Amino acid sequence: MLSIGKTAHLVGLTAKAIKHYEEIGLIEPAYVSPESGYRFYSQKEQQQLVRIRTLRKFGVSLSDILREGDEQMERLLMNRKREIVNEINELQGKMEGIDQLLSKGEKEMETRIEVSEGFTVKGYEVMGPVSAIPAEWDRLIKEINENDVAAEESFGVCLKMENDIIHYIAGLKSELAEGFPDTKEVVIPAGKFIVAKVEGGIPGIPAAYDYIIQMDDIKLRDCYDFERYVHPAGVSEDDIEIWMPIE
Repeated sequence: MLSIGKTAHLVGLTAKAIKHYEEIGLIEPAYVSPESGYRFYSQKEQQQLVRIRTLRKFGVSLSDILREGDEQMERLLMNRKREIVNEINELQGKMEGIDQLLSKGEKEMETRIEVSEGFTVKGYEVMGPVSAIPAEWDRLIKEINENDVAAEESFGVCLKMENDIIHYIAGLKSELAEGFPDTKEVVIPAGKFIVAKVEGGIPGIPAAYDYIIQMDDIKLRDCYDFERYVHPAGVSEDDIEIWMPIE
């Protein structure tokens, strides 16, 4: 067994960090001298500290390590990888927004006015952080493939956004989603919409919303806005549109 100082040097941490991990219940020393109070660590604790150091290096939170246990290293890293993908997408969206602002007046986004007769979207519901949305799209795509549905368009409907919590449905027009399990429905009322074609794929969605909101010659009305994904048969990439209700 090694002292806390030697263990800290061996595993690439500070003694202060090791003491903190002890205080919050992440690790316990193998032996504490009753006379001196010195802590000693065996190879088991040293291996545990290396795992914790590695997880922290990649941004896994201490609360996640406490909840799952550092021995669940693979699961924690996979969860962190998904978080990083979402963070990258969010940053790409911010970059698109910056580009739109910097190019305002030089490059116009493609928009048009549409009058919808109204329709019902049926699909999978999110009530939580925006990062939960991709999982429900995966669920929808799985059902589309398993039921051999020929869907040339799909919709992401934002029902409500408050702080960091979104109420959202990823779905199809209701007649195409019959038989899909555990679905929710939302009615898109008839009315006029301004439609913007998204540039740069999903990361460009926030920039499209910003572009519409900054248009001086439109007035938004109180109704659901939504994303429309157009994917005709034989086409590998979706066209993405933002539909926002206007008066």
